[in-house]
Amino acid sequence: MAALEHVDSPERGVLLLDNNLNVTCANRRAAEVLGVALEDLVGSPLPDLIMRRPVRPDEVIEEVLHTDAQSERVIHRYSGPVFAADGSPACRVEIYSDITARRRLETEILDRNRELAELNRRLREAQDRLVQSERLRALGEMAAGIAHDINNALGIVLGNAQLAKRKMPQEAELTQCIESIELAARDAAETVRRLKEIGKPVDRSRYGPVDLSTIVEEVISTTVPTWSERNQLVKVETNLANGCIVEGDPAELREALSNILLNAVQAVSGNGLIEISTSLESGRALLRVTDNGVGMNEETKQRVFDPFFTTRGAEGTGLGMSMVAAIAIRHQGEVVVDSEEGIGTTVTLKLPLLDIVDRKVES
Repeated sequence: MAALEHVDSPERGVLLLDNNLNVTCANRRAAEVLGVALEDLVGSPLPDLIMRRPVRPDEVIEEVLHTDAQSERVIHRYSGPVFAADGSPACRVEIYSDITARRRLETEILDRNRELAELNRRLREAQDRLVQSERLRALGEMAAGIAHDINNALGIVLGNAQLAKRKMPQEAELTQCIESIELAARDAAETVRRLKEIGKPVDRSRYGPVDLSTIVEEVISTTVPTWSERNQLVKVETNLANGCIVEGDPAELREALSNILLNAVQAVSGNGLIEISTSLESGRALLRVTDNGVGMNEETKQRVFDPFFTTRGAEGTGLGMSMVAAIAIRHQGEVVVDSEEGIGTTVTLKLPLLDIVDRKVES
């Protein structure tokens, strides 16, 4: 009889066992999968790797086995009884597949999926920031185009109001009217100035090291007295960390915090609590303001950074949080709002630490 030609081992290993779970027949692939020599496998009990638990003669088994940590192989095992004509178990057949490569591929796919999900999340955040930046830039361009004419008109109104106040008789009612005109003109001029700031190009020439914890202390010392007398029940607590140094404009950062703090004061009532903290996180300095006020619904959260959007009616201009967003963008950071209606609001300003700031001037 001619000798059989050598053929590659099949993909799956196959064993036949007697009812005492001794190997009676095996193919070469079974020996390879189990890591033993074929001559040592046939006529011997199942290796310890397989016999980790007792097996009943009529039991069907399908399981995944992990070998020792050194080889890190993963084996899929199917084991089932073969019955005689009278229905009694005659022997068992076991089929083994080395699925190590498949499991590694599955793990790699899961890792890649997680990385892709993270990249998508960052892309969405970058797109949101880009949309917000473009919206603010467009608004800034529009404001700059009309600011000159408006300022001229306001200058005339303000100048004539001041002249009338000096020349007209000092009648209380008339003076009050003129002062109201003067105040309205100044407020309108301030609104125009703030509009011109929205979306303006970044000029880092005036930027320098700024300690966010110092910014908090300065804002509290200057703003709290302005509203504490009429709302004495609101309590402000601070938790300031060391080393929260960013590159920026102290005046702009004070303005940003002042706007956030003012919104928090207006949101709380009764025994309100406002907590201001600074901290370090993943190469960024965080300035966080938390209040236990009325919170925001979903619509308000979606529109909180839209210019001119306000929930305060005629009392608000809707520019406060727009200004905060613009300042955050100019400082290469972001502002995040987390709020639940009836529970409170947390506004977090996230800015890169000084030692990792990209010093390229943006335009």
